[in-house]
Amino acid sequence: MKKYFYLLLSLIIFSCATEDDFIEHKERTVSGISAKDDITPVHLIKAWTAYGNYRGFTTYSKKFTVKVANLGFDKTVSVFHKKTDGNWEEIQLSYDFNIDDENEIWVGNLSTSTQVYDDEFVVKYEVNGTTYWDNNREKNYAMSIQEGYFFADPNLNVSVDKDYVSVSYNPYYDQNSMFVTVDIRNLAPSKEVGVVYTTDGWQTQGYFSLGYRPFWNNGPLFLVESPNNFGIERWTGNVQIDKSIDTVEYAIVYRVNGLEYWDNNYGKNYTVTKKIYNW
Repeated sequence: MKKYFYLLLSLIIFSCATEDDFIEHKERTVSGISAKDDITPVHLIKAWTAYGNYRGFTTYSKKFTVKVANLGFDKTVSVFHKKTDGNWEEIQLSYDFNIDDENEIWVGNLSTSTQVYDDEFVVKYEVNGTTYWDNNREKNYAMSIQEGYFFADPNLNVSVDKDYVSVSYNPYYDQNSMFVTVDIRNLAPSKEVGVVYTTDGWQTQGYFSLGYRPFWNNGPLFLVESPNNFGIERWTGNVQIDKSIDTVEYAIVYRVNGLEYWDNNYGKNYTVTKKIYNW
């Protein structure tokens, strides 16, 4: 029961302007490509912002997921983010995994106790002596501290939030409980979101539905209305599995308007393992 969630894979190499050119001349197309084109070798897939304040402790958090074409072994991928003082700072991302032989996923997370960053940011990719940018077609990306998720890829309609997926022992049922959090693009009022999973390598499989969350926590004591300003909804749910099962492989299906959209981690599926705490 593996389905493939496809993204645009056609990538062509172009030269681009310098970092200083980008910052000083935001109106320019920094990669030398027409704003109507979408063929740069770097793309923001999704981003996330959170803000919370709990017992005097304040946290500002950001997450980024970026796809790049594998144009060489030595490369750096980063988010170039505007700060509240008007300067720009480079936030390095880390390699996550290969989609295939030609494309990679890079991710980054950061948290600060003060509001260091403004809303604007772009994505920077350096490889083979050339710098490429994803600057949202010359408009730059912008997310306030209260946004939640943003899907930058227009083909992305459903995405699991791995930070809120877990398997843990539930003493009430004397079983393990698998909890899943998913974000979807609100394409129609009537929809279904569910999890297809297996505990035995797809010899057998199970399914459970997720439920819509009209509000959800985006940091301590801070709620985001769902759908948010970007039309993204949060759905959550859980299922009980045998307490002897510690690892679950799964994928997400989103059914709407007579169509199915899948997030199966680019055909690799997701895997979650129960965490063992040593108190």
